[in-house]
Amino acid sequence: MAPLPPLTAAFQPPQPPPAAIPVEKPPTNFGSTTVPVTLSNGDITFFCPNCSCKLVVTERAAGKKIPCRKCNVLITVPSAAPIPPDPAGRQTVNLTFRQDTQASLSDLVRRVREGDTALAKAVLAFGSQAVPIVIEGLENSFAEPKENRAADVLTDILVKIGAASVKPLISRLGKSRRAYYALGRIGTEEALQALIRELTSVNWQRVEAACVGLGLTENPNAAYVITHLENTRKTTQVGEVFTAAGSAIIALQRRLTARM
Repeated sequence: MAPLPPLTAAFQPPQPPPAAIPVEKPPTNFGSTTVPVTLSNGDITFFCPNCSCKLVVTERAAGKKIPCRKCNVLITVPSAAPIPPDPAGRQTVNLTFRQDTQASLSDLVRRVREGDTALAKAVLAFGSQAVPIVIEGLENSFAEPKENRAADVLTDILVKIGAASVKPLISRLGKSRRAYYALGRIGTEEALQALIRELTSVNWQRVEAACVGLGLTENPNAAYVITHLENTRKTTQVGEVFTAAGSAIIALQRRLTARM
């Protein structure tokens, strides 16, 4: 008969298995980010809460909203803190503002032009950085149709960005109707003066677009614009310009009267 094992060994309680390393599941709140967040060499590393992609941005972007490079969901860049390292098993997608922003923004603008206008908010999140690429997305000549939903959406983005759009838009005068419309809606003195200069163009299409743009301004100090429009209306022999100037005058008079 085999000897019995020592009692201490026979009744030793089993050892618990090693504790699992917790990995936080990305939340469904698209307005925030998930952990971990690390800071290294001036870059913030974090994960998209929608698709769990690893994102790397410059620390200057902390607190700003950016679109995820992979899924395009708008997320807020967190402030960096030295917390646990990257969890295993998550796909890595590099999104450094210094290297990849241009490519990402160009792709977003292209998709807006192709009809995915829901991405306008993601483009707008880039702020003034988006202006040159958005302007390139406008129509390239007066020969293109006046009805263009995608170009209208891009125009709205430029208007919301505001004064930073003015000089680049002025450079597009003569090529894009919506450059005129955006300048009028932004309504700074520089924008309005650029449109007033266009009223003396020998190209009637440019004059017509300038009239429309001036009629869109909501600048409460723009009453002087009416005089320039009246002079254009009196001197033109082009029906389209006559009509556009008249409509702009009426729109401005109503707008200014409503503020009195």
